[in-house]
Amino acid sequence: MIFRVHYMKPDWFRNGICGMKPVVAELGVTHIYLRDVTVKRPNNTEDALENVFYQSQGEYWSPNGEARGLIQSKGLGHTSMSVGDVIEHEGRFWVAATFGFEELAA
Repeated sequence: MIFRVHYMKPDWFRNGICGMKPVVAELGVTHIYLRDVTVKRPNNTEDALENVFYQSQGEYWSPNGEARGLIQSKGLGHTSMSVGDVIEHEGRFWVAATFGFEELAA
């Protein structure tokens, strides 16, 4: 399964990290598509989302700064997925919450 990862833009970061939910129709205003993450045979949606979150931590996908160029080229300021970042899969969207994920209305 392939998931699209959208990171918060710097000017939205404070809102997102504090729990404000983005609007899917305006995702391009608040977030930037960063990359695809593949999850092989997840048990369920929650497991898949947790796996995407894990694979999006800096120590996993950029332990030696490999993602620095990509992050900078997108105008982003954080390497690790954070509360407020969004995962997309087959027309569904979830925002990383303080605990787990919350599905966003499309």
